[in-house]
Amino acid sequence: MLSSLWRRSSISADMPSDDGSMHSCASSVADGAATDAVPGPPTPVGGETAPLPRGKKYWPTQQEVDAVLQQLGPADLEPGACDAAMANRYLRATGGDLKHAVKRIRDTLSWRRSEDPERIVCSACVADPKSHYMQVVGSDLLRRPCIYSCLALATNRDVEDNRKHMISTFEQAIRLMPAAHDPSTGAAAGQGPCESWVWVMDFHGFSLRDCDPRLAKIFLNLSAAHYPERLGTFFIVSPPTVFNTLWRAISRFIDPVTKQKIHFVDFKQKDNSKLQGLLARYFDAETTHWLLREMEDNRDKELANSKAYSYPELSKLATAGQAASDVAAARQLRRRRSTCKSHDHLGSPAFLEAVDGNPDLLLPHLQLLSLDDE
Repeated sequence: MLSSLWRRSSISADMPSDDGSMHSCASSVADGAATDAVPGPPTPVGGETAPLPRGKKYWPTQQEVDAVLQQLGPADLEPGACDAAMANRYLRATGGDLKHAVKRIRDTLSWRRSEDPERIVCSACVADPKSHYMQVVGSDLLRRPCIYSCLALATNRDVEDNRKHMISTFEQAIRLMPAAHDPSTGAAAGQGPCESWVWVMDFHGFSLRDCDPRLAKIFLNLSAAHYPERLGTFFIVSPPTVFNTLWRAISRFIDPVTKQKIHFVDFKQKDNSKLQGLLARYFDAETTHWLLREMEDNRDKELANSKAYSYPELSKLATAGQAASDVAAARQLRRRRSTCKSHDHLGSPAFLEAVDGNPDLLLPHLQLLSLDDE
């Protein structure tokens, strides 16, 4: 069932280039915002720089990757620590600065040993499932996990709670990335591994209380220090005018390559052709439909007030599958609450099919949850 998720959403060609219609609140985003949509191979063929026209994007050679790995100690190269793909990402992030790449890898490995991010639990969501609304809900045409978040449905603005939830979500996205060159994932011959995610951030509900630069700084710091080259595409949906202030404060800290991955677009109740057209360039029809329905649901105040993402329900689906009576009942209840009768806000149909009966796809602490824990 895992393979069906990626078979439905796999392609072997580059994403189409942008038409230049997306602009940021403060300044125009450069044309070609999808220039980094296709992840590069961890070790370019023949040990030479891969012929990938990415503008100023740096792509390391096999020799550079090997040189980084040779400078790391035995503990750094243990399973689950640093591999060639990680060395490649940090070389790209540092523009080929081998010494800096090695230092940053060691810093991240030290951080991971200390934080154990795969086992970080968002205690706020345990106490109140409505604390955050940010989770993996599907994948795009390049098999990259898709994160969806909506500020209107999140009640918690605590900096540390949001840091934990963000880390847990990033780790879950990595957990769901299909392995490189695995035929069951739909990876085409010569196509690199999936190593980045897409993020659809719905700014519906954004207000002055959200103009806290500390939260933006957490994201920027985490992404730069410990998750470099992980953000593939970032959709900012319906940012209000007040967001301009926050954007001006943080945009100068965002490097040009990352800025090219950002799309600004509005959700409109009457005519969503522009948003639908943009999403359709990155997602299959089923997932595009799901995202649009999710945004529509979340603008229904009565419905949004009743929604909370249930990781115990997701865990039960992964553990017991759709055959379990309590899973079926919970799914029917979610659908009754939705304005779209076929819409399940746990995730797109392909995502739920992939998780169904596959607990290993979830982080360790999520595997242990069940509906009985609610």
